[in-house]
Amino acid sequence: MSKVSSNGKKEKPMWVAMWPLLGLLFLFMPRGTQSSALTRSMGITQKLGQTVPKDLPFTDEQGNAVKLGDMFRGKPVVVVPIFYSCRTGCAILTDNIIKTLSKATRGDILKPGRDMDVLMYSIDPKEDANLAHSKKALIFNALTPHLSTPAQTAAWRGEAEKGWHLLTGNLKSVQALSQAIGFTYSYRQVPDLDRRKTVWLINHPTCTVLLTPEGKISSYTIGNEFQTKEVEEDLKVAQRGEVGHSADQSMMFGCIMVDPATGRNRVVIENVWKVAGVFTILALAVSIVTLSLKSKRENSNSVGGLGLQ
Repeated sequence: MSKVSSNGKKEKPMWVAMWPLLGLLFLFMPRGTQSSALTRSMGITQKLGQTVPKDLPFTDEQGNAVKLGDMFRGKPVVVVPIFYSCRTGCAILTDNIIKTLSKATRGDILKPGRDMDVLMYSIDPKEDANLAHSKKALIFNALTPHLSTPAQTAAWRGEAEKGWHLLTGNLKSVQALSQAIGFTYSYRQVPDLDRRKTVWLINHPTCTVLLTPEGKISSYTIGNEFQTKEVEEDLKVAQRGEVGHSADQSMMFGCIMVDPATGRNRVVIENVWKVAGVFTILALAVSIVTLSLKSKRENSNSVGGLGLQ
């Protein structure tokens, strides 16, 4: 039933204004049944204390055949499973690593090649050393600080590059390393009917895995975060050959490629916008309730002031 305000107009009930927001909230809510198959095919199992297999064959960014064990030089190793052509979660994680290490370098901590080594490997076996080489050049163009002299800058970059590796490998090696660190992802071939060919889809989470100098899993970072203080503390633990604490997985993040056959899969980044949309709608709802209550109080005071009963 509508109420009459002090100016003689009928007031609409609060729920009438709330209906559009409830509709928007329904649109923004995640669909559990749609994402369940995807979430089952990607995730992270933290295998703290387990050792990675060092005999796995890979190719480094220079095109040299190497074994995983060749990457260990007496320092903790930060393992980053990505694929180099990815423009979503992998790119965000790489950018955050660069930003964190760039800031840390100004404080003379977390220097690649001195305090730890970084080992990125492509989870896409179709990617090659040429792409890895180009990716490394982009990383170091962004990471290298401008020191007092060009010689100092070149020396810094030279030392850091020795401790930063970008590997590619065959499917067997990639899957073996991924399984060893508990990194579950989906790599499957699907038809692209419009282009009359098949394409490979990669759905994966994002994380980094910190290994001790002996290759034992010490700790994880989950999602796209790579915070200076957290990484610095974890590095100290790994350097001692010890195992750290389990990481919080509530900030799980990943990349999901679009299936051209169904078009149903979308990049997980959309979930961020969904969450943002939900919070925005809730904020609007709170504002409407607040304004409505304020309006009622003002009308009540106005009525009382006129001496109406």
